[in-house]
Amino acid sequence: MAYWLQSLLIFFIMLFLWAACQGADVTIAWDPPPQGAVSSRVYQTRAGECVLNAAQYTALEPDIAAPASQATLPVEPGSSYCWLVRFVDAKGMVGLPSYVLGYRVPQPALTAPTQLRLPAGGTR
Repeated sequence: MAYWLQSLLIFFIMLFLWAACQGADVTIAWDPPPQGAVSSRVYQTRAGECVLNAAQYTALEPDIAAPASQATLPVEPGSSYCWLVRFVDAKGMVGLPSYVLGYRVPQPALTAPTQLRLPAGGTR
């Protein structure tokens, strides 16, 4: 009986770890938008080295409406990302870029072993 309970426990632990590793997201946050800003525009690049040149970044859509000051973004394990944020006013004019944030997403953990069995002559 204890063997089956342990096996069931291991199965549910492996199922939880598998579900937890399926998607990867990262949440970035910045200072609240100043008076007059209607939104924040997040820019992203997957370059290996982060630079402050906004022309090397791609704007992510849609803009984040003020007063929100964070975004959760999908990422791929093993990839490097750089982000910067610019505030947007009511006329659509963008402000100066923020500092740059860089992050390398770690590789996922090794997969769990499958087809567990007792060796020949093993005990339960």
